[in-house]
Amino acid sequence: MKKITSIQTIIILLFIASIYVAAISKETAPVAIDYDKEQTQILQLIDTESKAFWDKDYDKWAACWVHAPYIRTMGWWKDGGVTVVKGWDERDSRTKGYMKDFPKPNPQNVRRENINVRIFKDAAWVTFDQYGTDTGEPLLDMPGLSRETRFLEKHNGQWKIAYAGWLLEGKKQ
Repeated sequence: MKKITSIQTIIILLFIASIYVAAISKETAPVAIDYDKEQTQILQLIDTESKAFWDKDYDKWAACWVHAPYIRTMGWWKDGGVTVVKGWDERDSRTKGYMKDFPKPNPQNVRRENINVRIFKDAAWVTFDQYGTDTGEPLLDMPGLSRETRFLEKHNGQWKIAYAGWLLEGKKQ
């Protein structure tokens, strides 16, 4: 029986290692993203969330959000200054309170312009200018120009909002 030398052993081990490395590092095709489909779903979610908020449809509104401690809402308007809401528990309780204190729907006829959407596998960010109407509701109206930002995540195949930001400039139409 022929004895295997150290060099032969090293060559065999290198061969086996190269097969292993090739197998575990085999490149797979990147996940194809249907940008038009995803953008349509994202913009529909933003519209659904806004409409549900102004219509005081809590369940529909809540279904649009990630329910996690890391979510944020940050905004500014001249009557209220800076608003920062940290986490789903705070966002949830504040919105329930608003809807309880102002139960009458105040539908908005918003116009969105300058929409910028960036989509990744399971995340997206969107910026846009939004023009809202003045319905006379002091706490929930967004009349005039508002600079808006949303960060979304995909959970179980569905887009959800994880961050909403806004700067209400006001009456520029």
